[in-house]
Amino acid sequence: MADETTPILIGIDEQSWEKQLDSTEQWFGRLLLVQSAFREAAEKTADKIGEEHIKTAILKMAERAQQHEQQILRLYELIGRKAPEASGLTGKAAGTLSSSLASMKSLFGEAGGYWQDLHQLLLLNMNAMSAFGMAEQLGLALGLTEVAETVFPIMSDKQMNHLLLQEYSLELGAVAVLYGRDFG
Repeated sequence: MADETTPILIGIDEQSWEKQLDSTEQWFGRLLLVQSAFREAAEKTADKIGEEHIKTAILKMAERAQQHEQQILRLYELIGRKAPEASGLTGKAAGTLSSSLASMKSLFGEAGGYWQDLHQLLLLNMNAMSAFGMAEQLGLALGLTEVAETVFPIMSDKQMNHLLLQEYSLELGAVAVLYGRDFG
């Protein structure tokens, strides 16, 4: 008897189905880690920003990122799995974030101010957008349309983040590179 998480697929046995759900569950863990890293970076970046309109936009992104993390936890339910405890993720996300951002900072050289942080946030958002896109495709490949329907509005939000972050990064980048300081 099929339940909510078992669509009818021709040519797949129970063991193969469970293996696919295991792989999807692992991907959702990576997605949660990437999204947590984005949110933490957005919160830290907002604290450094002096321009009020940019700060407000970044804080809204961090707020929505928290909501997106809750939606990721719902994805686990949709595949009939238990979501991980949130407490261990923060430290793991911070460690992942610190090491990858440290290597990016060395690439930017003398560019000063919080432009580096905005640019790094742009790259983290792209990683999260890609990870959400993969979650959507996994849902479709497994015949679990609710997964795709859950992720689709988040993808739209991430694309809006990308456009805003790219605009802010370009707006502030020239001053940071040429003068080694923030805009204004």
